[in-house]
Amino acid sequence: MKTLLTLLFILATLQPGQSPEEMYGQYDKDGQYQAMQEQMDEVNQKSEAAEQERNNKKTFVLVISIIIGLIPIAVIGKKIYKERSWESNPAGMRKAIVIALAGGAALFALNYGVFYLKLIHNEVFRILFPALLAIAAITIFVVGMKKK
Repeated sequence: MKTLLTLLFILATLQPGQSPEEMYGQYDKDGQYQAMQEQMDEVNQKSEAAEQERNNKKTFVLVISIIIGLIPIAVIGKKIYKERSWESNPAGMRKAIVIALAGGAALFALNYGVFYLKLIHNEVFRILFPALLAIAAITIFVVGMKKK
């Protein structure tokens, strides 16, 4: 009976509709809770801002890669339209369109991959990309010299 009366007394003293900030604020004489809450709010804001910035960069990389991938398609399409290739060589025109689409897709994938790696792993990318580029250039040079 005593426990029940104690619980009823505690429930009666609680004010309904109080937020945790209001409840803890009553007992927060030295301001520790308020300072901790402000730090949490600041961390959450920084996290949201960083996520938004990351999403903006990803969107920018995607748009630039799409534009770069459309360049071969536009160049070949312009040439086909100017020369009216569909009348004189329809089979060649179809092959040119397939090559343009494949080249545009490859260019898009290469650019998006490089830009995305640079965005995500900037420090590793600064070291790894020039090294891979040098190795590729040396390999192409050696293979070219052997064929001659």
